[in-house]
Parts: sequence; structure tokens; C-alpha cells
Amino acid sequence: MILSRSAQTEINSLIDIVVQKYINKATDNPKANSGNPFVMALLKDFEPLVRTIHGLKTSLGSEMEKIAQIIAKDAWGEGNVKRKVKENIELPENVLEQINIIINKLNNVEKHSNYLEEKRLIIEACKKPSKIADPQTFEFDLILTDPKTKHMYFLEMKGPDPNTTEVPGAKKRLLTAIAWAYFNTESKNSDAQLAIYYNNKHPNPYKNPKVHYYFDPEGGIIVQENFWNFLGKNENTYNSLTDMFETYGKKNKKKIWDGFSKLIEIH
Repeated sequence: MILSRSAQTEINSLIDIVVQKYINKATDNPKANSGNPFVMALLKDFEPLVRTIHGLKTSLGSEMEKIAQIIAKDAWGEGNVKRKVKENIELPENVLEQINIIINKLNNVEKHSNYLEEKRLIIEACKKPSKIADPQTFEFDLILTDPKTKHMYFLEMKGPDPNTTEVPGAKKRLLTAIAWAYFNTESKNSDAQLAIYYNNKHPNPYKNPKVHYYFDPEGGIIVQENFWNFLGKNENTYNSLTDMFETYGKKNKKKIWDGFSKLIEIH
């Protein structure tokens, strides 16, 4: 079995919360506008249902983060997984300057992101630290530590189409994480990647220019199957997780339909 019984139980509880939350959300605010106006005109009587299903597709972020934490704890060990970690980080001025140089060049589209080169530049700056700067508070979605190698992994979880302003902010946090890990471990054994938890272009490769401006597909970003399989340390973790969602849907078809059908007025 890919996931333990306890992990499956916790995940099923979260799936149940997700379904109920969006039924309640749509029921409380059934007249909110969304979607293509032509589609909405065609399916006007079904609009609350369509909007709710759209919400399920696009607003699962916090629940999926919790599911990611459950899967990681199952595979890595509870003590090696941290979620929503806030840290006061104080970095030397030259390291902060190097991070800003990398981001500014990406902002101005002067060059494409190169994950390994960015790591090298930051670690080189860390080896020759200048005056310490004022501390800043950063929050990291997930921090994993390999108990054998002590390799640290920092992951920022996003859906496939994050807001334009979110992307450079995520980039700065992840570059900062590389430097912070170096000063904490005096080792280059760290990685900091953007984790896209599902690919909205599947079965085609994930493509989003505003993301790829800042994150190198060859190392700086980890998408869908690769992300979930990495968390679970098993190449079948993603399939097992989607099977759980599908099984829940089949077992609770009546409950889901009873909830969603109340949103539709039949004249």
C-alpha cells in the first residue's frame, strides 16, 4: 500500500471538508458571477453548480497543502516535515544583493532562469559574507529534511496559474531559503523549488510563461506527478492520491449530488 491507513483516513477527511465547504459557499452566495458570459447565458439555471465546480478546480490550495504534509510525513517521518514555517532570517548584505540581482534580471527579462547557476551564485556569496543585514520574516510552505543525508528541501506550493505578483515573491523566498540553509548547515545540500500541484495542460507539458520567466523547468520547478511522487518517495503516489479522490466521489455520489442539486431551481 502506497499510503498508510492513517494517512488515507486523514486525506479522506480533508476531501470531505473540501466538498462540504464548496457546497456551503455556493449556497450562501448563489448569485455571484463567474466564467465565460456566453457559457453562463447558456447554462444560466445551472450557474451556481457551474461556479461551485469551478471553485473546486481552482481553490483547493490550503487543503492540498495539508494533504501534501500528510503524505510527506508518511514517507519522510513526522520530525522531518514542517509546513507553514515562519523564520526570522538575517542574511549578509552581499547575499541579499546577489538575490536582488538575480530577481531584477528576471524581472527585466535580461536572461532566463538557470536554477543551478542561481544556486552557485548564492552559495559563492555566502562563502564571503559581508555585514549582516536586518532580519526579515519569511514563511515557507513545506520544509523537508532527508534523515540520512540531511539534505533540506524547501517547496512553495502553487496552482498552475498563480497571480503575476505571487511569482517573483515566491522566487525571492526560495532563493533566500538556499542561503539560509547554507548558513544553518554549512552545506550545499539544499534545494528550493516551486511545486505546481497539478498541470492544467495535462497530458501536454506544463507551460506558463509568467512562471517560467522566473523558474527553470530543469530544476527550479516540480510539477504534478513529479511533485507528489517526490513527497511520497514512490512513483505511484500521484496515482494513489487521484484514485482516492475518485473512490471518494464514487462512494459519495448521492451525497455530492444531493448537495449540488439544491443549487439549481427547476421551474
